[in-house]
Amino acid sequence: RIGKGPVVQHRKKIRVAYTLRAKNHVTGKIIDACKNFGFRLGKGEVIEGYDIGLEGMKVGGIRRLIVPKNVAYKNDDIGAGRGADLFFEIELLYVAP
Repeated sequence: RIGKGPVVQHRKKIRVAYTLRAKNHVTGKIIDACKNFGFRLGKGEVIEGYDIGLEGMKVGGIRRLIVPKNVAYKNDDIGAGRGADLFFEIELLYVAP
């Protein structure tokens, strides 16, 4: 879904709601979820795949990201298996002015 609010900008504080699944976006095991997660985009506060995947997004929008291990947790196992791709569904809630 494409949002109708402000566009996300580098180094600005943003808030998202997300669900992280293993294997796929629909039936994969839920590894993590949060309804109000805040960070500054492009500052290295989250995995690189998050920073890349949210570029150009607008508040109110929802994106599904498939994040490969090279821009996620490399070969670490965070619950999806060692070196697994990560499947995020992310809704952009807020962009700081």
